[in-house]
Amino acid sequence: MKKVFLVDDEKVIREGIGKSINWKKEGFEYCGDAPDGEIALPLIEKSKPDIVITDIKMPFMDGLQLSRILRDKLPDLKIIILSGHDEFEYAREAMRAQVSEYCLKPVTAFDLLEILHKVSDQIDIEEWEKKQLTDLKNQALENASLTKNHFLGELCEGSHSTASAIKKASELGIDLLSSYYYVLIIESELRESASINSIAANHSCLVFKRKSKETVFIMKSESKQQLESEIEQIRKQLLLEPDSISFGLGKIKNRIQAIAESFDEASKEKNFSSNITKKYNVNNTEVDIKSNKDIHQFNRNDLIHFLKFGEKSNITNFSQNYSSYLKSANIRTPFFIYYFLMDFTITVTHYIKEQDNGSVSVLNEISQLETQVSWIKDYEEIISYMEKMLHTVIEFREQVNSKFGVIIQKTKDYIHDHYHDHELSLQLVAKKVNVSASYLSHMFSQETGQTLIEYLTKTRIERAKEFLKTTNDKTYEIAHKVGYSDSHYFCHSFKKMTGMTTKEFKSHVDTPIS
Repeated sequence: MKKVFLVDDEKVIREGIGKSINWKKEGFEYCGDAPDGEIALPLIEKSKPDIVITDIKMPFMDGLQLSRILRDKLPDLKIIILSGHDEFEYAREAMRAQVSEYCLKPVTAFDLLEILHKVSDQIDIEEWEKKQLTDLKNQALENASLTKNHFLGELCEGSHSTASAIKKASELGIDLLSSYYYVLIIESELRESASINSIAANHSCLVFKRKSKETVFIMKSESKQQLESEIEQIRKQLLLEPDSISFGLGKIKNRIQAIAESFDEASKEKNFSSNITKKYNVNNTEVDIKSNKDIHQFNRNDLIHFLKFGEKSNITNFSQNYSSYLKSANIRTPFFIYYFLMDFTITVTHYIKEQDNGSVSVLNEISQLETQVSWIKDYEEIISYMEKMLHTVIEFREQVNSKFGVIIQKTKDYIHDHYHDHELSLQLVAKKVNVSASYLSHMFSQETGQTLIEYLTKTRIERAKEFLKTTNDKTYEIAHKVGYSDSHYFCHSFKKMTGMTTKEFKSHVDTPIS
C-alpha cells in the first residue's frame, strides 16, 4: 500500500482531495497534508510517503523548491505537481526537479486516481528492477566466492603449478604472492566462531570453506619469524576453545606449490586431535584435551630447535626436560602418554619431510618406531622412545648436512627474510649468524658452489620475476621492493641473470601460449 502526502495552500482543495477518494480501497494510505512546502518538509521526512502531491504556487516555500529539496533527501520519492499555470517555464522547472507528473488544475478525483495508479505502477516496476539488479549482484558475488573457494581448494590439493596459480589468483583478484605460507584448518560444530572471525580479521590470510564445518586459512607473511610466533599464538588461542572445535596447523613453507604439503600436514594434525579423544573415551566420559592444562606443558618450538641444532650428547637430557611433566603419576595416564608421543612423532615427521634429501628411509624408520606408541606405559619407555627417534633424526641430519650445514641454513633463512633490505651485506649476515665475514664467505662458497652475494642476487632477481609476473609495478618500484636502491644497477643485474630486460621478461610472461 503506497503512502500519499498532499501539499496545497488552499484548505478546500486539501479537504476535497482527502475526502473524495477511498484511499484504502484504491490501495493507498493518505498519511497527511500541509499548507506549504516549509511546513510539509519535516512532516514528509517523518512519515516517509511514497508519493507527494504538491501545488506549484504556495507561500513561504513553493512546490518547485520543495520538489528540489525532496529529490535530494528522498531520491526514490515520486512527486506529482498540480498547477493552475499552463506555462512552459513552470513545466520546464518541474522537469528539472524530476517530478513524475505535471497536471493542470482543476483535476477531478477520477483523473487524480488515474495518475496515482500510473505512478504506483512505476514504483512497482522500479522496485522489481532494483530487486532483479540486487539478485544479479548477489549471484555474481556468490559465483565469485564459489570460484575463489574452488581455486583455493585446488591450491591446497596441489592442482596448480606456480605459474598457473599466480595467473589464476591475479584473474580472481586474490593477493596470493608472499615469501612464506602455512595452512590452518579449523573444524567447528558452531555456525559462528569468535576465533575463526578473529583470525580472519587480524592476520594476513586467504580463507575459504572446504566443508560445511571446516574453514581453511592459507596464512602468509614476508617474515618466517613472524609466522612462527603467530602459529604459537593461534595454537594457544584455539586450545582455549570448547571441545566443539578441532584444528590442525601445517608447517611453514616458502613456495606456492608447497602450500599443498602444509595443508596435508594441517589435515593430519586436525584429524589426530579430533580422533584421539575417541581412542580414550572411557565409559562415555570424554577427555577434554583442549582445556586440560597439563597436556600442553611442552613447547614444540623447543623440539623443533633441537631437531635443527641439537647434538647426540644432549639427547637424553633434552628428552627428560621436554617430557618432565609426565613424571607425575597423576598425569601419566595412557591418554596423556599417547597424546604426547603422537604430537612428538608428528613434529619429528614434519621436520624430516621439510629436508627434501632422501628422507624416505628415515621416514620408514620413524613409522616403525611409531607402532610402539600404543604399548608405552612407563616413563622410562617414554624416554627410550624419544631417544631412539632423536638419534634417528640427528644421524639423518648429519648425513644430509656438512659440518657447516647449520650456519649455511641460518644464512639462507636470514637472506630469504631480509632480501628487501638495501643495506644487506656479507658483513651484516655474518654478524647475524655469529661468524666472521671472511669465514662465512669461504664456507658459503665451498658448500653451495656460489658466493653469498651471488645467492643474495639470485634471491632478489627471483623475487623480482614474481613481482613482474603478478603486478603492474614500475621497474624502479620493484627494484626498491627487492633491495636495490639503484634501479639502473637492478636492471643490469636482471639482464645479466635472465638474459632479458624487465620489459622483455614481462612481455614474454604476458604472451599467451598457442
